[in-house]
Amino acid sequence: MDKSKLVIIDDTPSNLKLLTGILDSPEYIIYPISDPTIAINAINGLIPDIILLDIIMPKMSGYDLCKLLKSDPITKDIPVIFITSRDNIEDKVKGFSLGAVDYITKPFQSDEVIARVQIHIKMYALQKSLQRRTDETQALNNRLEHENFQRRKVEEALRESYLWLNSVFNALEEAVIILNPERVVIDANPAAEKIFGYTKDELKHQSCEIFHVDYSHFIEFRNKTALAFERGDTVSFEYRARRKNGTIFPSEHSVALLKTSSQKSIGMVSIVRDLTEKKKAEEQLRESEKLKTVFEITGAVCHEMNQPLMAISGYSELALMDIPANNPAYKKLKKIQKQVDRMSEITKKLMRISRYKTKDYPDCKIVDLVKASEDFEDRN
Repeated sequence: MDKSKLVIIDDTPSNLKLLTGILDSPEYIIYPISDPTIAINAINGLIPDIILLDIIMPKMSGYDLCKLLKSDPITKDIPVIFITSRDNIEDKVKGFSLGAVDYITKPFQSDEVIARVQIHIKMYALQKSLQRRTDETQALNNRLEHENFQRRKVEEALRESYLWLNSVFNALEEAVIILNPERVVIDANPAAEKIFGYTKDELKHQSCEIFHVDYSHFIEFRNKTALAFERGDTVSFEYRARRKNGTIFPSEHSVALLKTSSQKSIGMVSIVRDLTEKKKAEEQLRESEKLKTVFEITGAVCHEMNQPLMAISGYSELALMDIPANNPAYKKLKKIQKQVDRMSEITKKLMRISRYKTKDYPDCKIVDLVKASEDFEDRN
């Protein structure tokens, strides 16, 4: 039995050593590589069965290397598993959009690493085996010129493909819905039940219209996908979807045609991601930015108010020096000073809350207050 070839690319020698030790097995030939630029030529020469690829590397990031591999017809189908210390949805979405099949996060768990590598090697082998079988079937059909026999072989291959895919799509967090050419549901995974609130039995034989806000929304979506299919495109965009209980939620939707080996359409597959939590996080970020702006404006306004308040306080103090304490105006000026002090305390508190950064005002004598007042009048 041929051994599977594994390429591990990581600029950290300790990680290479650790992963090599974890995956050391008579079933594998392991090629540890620390330089991503060297890895490109090595992969083209080896054509490994799987690639474990670090994301953060100095010469070339794992994302860039994965993009190069997926753009090369020779290496585009080799499964790539990213190894990273990051564990957020944005990094995962980016990795999957570039063609990665899985993520392994640091610190490594031996059983998890072994299990993920094994399943993707098996899936890749099945994919190659299925492709070889399809090619052989097509060649046999061409030689025998037997249309009925060809159809039976293709249907058998599709059934086997479906059984294999069934074990995969049941584990996905995204809703996977399979439709016939009339857009009627023929199958759905557990995530679809969870996201939309229907059981699989309730979904079967239903028009996909039940997932849409209303009939006009369904017609718009149908026309948009039909136009894309005519061009041979896969449709992917955000839209509002409806659950069984009637609630509307934001989602990301991807739909592609299902075809036989002879390019005959037999239906379509729809993948739906619930974007509710993502949209909430984005809204919270926007509100946070708004609040930050309000604080900044508040701090700046309070800062500008301090100097005229100092001037009013200074003039009040000078006036009090010239007025006898038994004069009614004296008490009124004292009240003015009290309110000015109160206003000053309020502005200082608001500046502390807004975290507005400014130099502390020095303790001023009367002469300083007079000068500050005169300066303020000159400017205004």
